[in-house]
Amino acid sequence: MSKSSTNRRDFLKASLVTSAVFGAEAALTTTTTRAASANGGKPKNIIFMVSDGMNHGALALSRQFHLRSGMAETNWTRLYREKPVVRALVETFSASSVVTDSAAAASAWGGGKRVNNGVLNVLPDGKHVKTIQQKVQAAKMKVGLVSTATITHATPAGFAVNMDKRGDESKIAEQYLDRRVDVLLGGGKKFFSEDLKKRYAAAGYAILEERKDLEKLPVEANKPVLGIFNDSHMSFSIDRENIPEIAAVQPTLAEMTKAALARLSLASDGFFLMVEGARIDHTGHANDAAASVHEQYAFDRAIGVAADFAEKHPDTLVIISTDHGCGGIQMNGVSAKKSEVEIFGPGSYNASNGYFDRLKGFNRSIEWMKQNNVNGLSGKALRDAIKQYTGLTLTDEQLVAAQGLKAPNYKDVIQEHIGIGFTSGNHTGELVEFCAFGAGSSAFPAFMKNEEEHDIILRLLEVA
Repeated sequence: MSKSSTNRRDFLKASLVTSAVFGAEAALTTTTTRAASANGGKPKNIIFMVSDGMNHGALALSRQFHLRSGMAETNWTRLYREKPVVRALVETFSASSVVTDSAAAASAWGGGKRVNNGVLNVLPDGKHVKTIQQKVQAAKMKVGLVSTATITHATPAGFAVNMDKRGDESKIAEQYLDRRVDVLLGGGKKFFSEDLKKRYAAAGYAILEERKDLEKLPVEANKPVLGIFNDSHMSFSIDRENIPEIAAVQPTLAEMTKAALARLSLASDGFFLMVEGARIDHTGHANDAAASVHEQYAFDRAIGVAADFAEKHPDTLVIISTDHGCGGIQMNGVSAKKSEVEIFGPGSYNASNGYFDRLKGFNRSIEWMKQNNVNGLSGKALRDAIKQYTGLTLTDEQLVAAQGLKAPNYKDVIQEHIGIGFTSGNHTGELVEFCAFGAGSSAFPAFMKNEEEHDIILRLLEVA
């Protein structure tokens, strides 16, 4: 038996003895004390990971999909088993609504103040909030932003810029340069004109536009990096995994995270790195369950990269959370129809596993199907295309519904086959998951408002 296994066994044994003698409250205190001991101290580095638009259903479904596909436990949930992780629930309101958008949510983290939906670190009275990037940069720390959206999108921008309109992404690209953000990796090439790229290059930035550029990037301590790997957002992971032409050009979130850490780890005064799995949110808006489980797992692989780094650099604090839910994805229990009882057997919800396992047959996102050759098809051609890209066979009635009156209606007929439903195509306002481990993580309470995380981080870094 390994030393770590022995330690864990002894710890659990001690907790049980303590509980038997002094009651459950003392055992909980023992557990809390151990976590505080392992997670104390001042962090030098912070990795802030955002699974944008993730509700608990998305986290659970991705785990279920990969376990049922014969893959290993997800990194996120494995952390809960193996590390003294601090967990919390977070209220995600903005200044203007109980349902936030990503700009206001990122501003709560990045500026420490709640702002109205749609703006970045600008208070309702028009005052600009100093961002976390500006604050830690003044303390000589390096800053990196990594995202599978356009790198100028709301979440990364919320950590570094002040902007009245989140949609002014070309202006955000310019402000990144003005504020000298050290590492920028994501999509959004269309927001960086040739003239702006020349200005970045003149300021010393390495300019990367393909995956091979990232792979060949030399590790240099002081040279900043701008990597923009797609015209708009990075492609959905389910499409990237099945289309070699996309994989050849676009790096994964895990690859971008690893490259950012390699560069930032050389910073003598530490770093702050934000890593966003942005397109999880987009799968919620699209009600695309298959894309959701793949996108969430791509984020999970980035968690693995961060956890490996923290293991080798114990002065690192890792935070993993989300800004809000989106879509309300959830697996619903499915009872077999009369025609399906012989397949799934008798009993309540007896078809749930079989319906869920149909996700294994999907190899394209709904977005890709709508943007490519599936759009405009009807009849047998549409049925064959749906079969090719999802593994599903539509009934005649579903085929008519899929063609729609004004636009293809793939999502509704797909949900009939997989038992996974959505509450809407909008953001949702539930309390969201937060966890942290490593140096300083014991400073986070079990319940927070989103803007409170900003001040806790700055206190840990001893940055004003």
